[in-house]
Amino acid sequence: MDHLNSNINIRATGIALPLNVIQSIDIDKQQSWPLGQTEKTTGVASRHYVNDETATDLALTAIHQAIENSDLLLDDIDCLISASGTMEQPIPCNAAKIHARLPFARPIPAFDINMTCLSAVKALDIAHALLSTQRYKNILIVSSEIASVGLDWSVRETGGLFGDGAAALIVSHSTQNNTRILASHFETFSEGVEMCQIRGLGTLNHPANTQGDYRPYGLFEMQGKAVFRLTTQHIQNFVDNLLAKTSYTLQDMDWVIPHQASQLGLQHIEKRLNIAPGKMINIIKHRGNQIAASIPSALHELLQSGKVKTGDKVMLLGTSAGLSFGAIVLEIG
Repeated sequence: MDHLNSNINIRATGIALPLNVIQSIDIDKQQSWPLGQTEKTTGVASRHYVNDETATDLALTAIHQAIENSDLLLDDIDCLISASGTMEQPIPCNAAKIHARLPFARPIPAFDINMTCLSAVKALDIAHALLSTQRYKNILIVSSEIASVGLDWSVRETGGLFGDGAAALIVSHSTQNNTRILASHFETFSEGVEMCQIRGLGTLNHPANTQGDYRPYGLFEMQGKAVFRLTTQHIQNFVDNLLAKTSYTLQDMDWVIPHQASQLGLQHIEKRLNIAPGKMINIIKHRGNQIAASIPSALHELLQSGKVKTGDKVMLLGTSAGLSFGAIVLEIG
């Protein structure tokens, strides 16, 4: 067992969505696909795409909502973590750009964590460690994703799957009977390293050293069937390894919040893990896959629903490019 069990107070959450709502039927018309094809393929009926908003703009909206929902002031925050799979620009990091737009009274540290779709979950794991050692008192985690800029519309399986948005969490060290992280677990299976990728925008395929049309290098590529097979191969053993760190079984989980990867993926996880009806949080129909913002957005919706009780066990569970698996088990205080 992990014996983590130190208290962590999830003080507040917040989300942000672009104003522009894109219906799947509009994508069908734009791409000259059969009407209903996008929703049938992806399970997404609508999603939000940015117009003029930047990733920083979305992050700020989510942060301000989280601050308003908390009993803290902005200057009570002493560490800022940006946990996103996409970047507004390579340098400086996302967190530095967000920090620059927030009126902090002092220059608190700001840094990025990128584990693609698992970025927020890993950030929560690291924040828990930092809070447990009392390095910081209040840590702000924000995931802000603009997926719509890099979609390959020649591939129906991914073209309409993604949505833009942001989510923020404020977490604090606590000696009171608040939420506990009972276990965290992460694994990476490198045979999946090229199954989800954007080949450009880094040093390997830099625009300055690439001939011809650079646009394809900036598009998201996914071998969907291969990802599905690899996930299927490892998901049960991964969850078993996670729960072995606790005294609980999957049936003891009151809520399961998976990464909103795809409707098919969510249905497969529910069936494969035999999750009881009503326990799994599914928001993909009107959000799409929001990359790292997916899990904290779904957590926000669950916490705002009023359905969660003291003592409830919540599993945050996801996969990310690499191919990596990650999960955290929370006990709500």
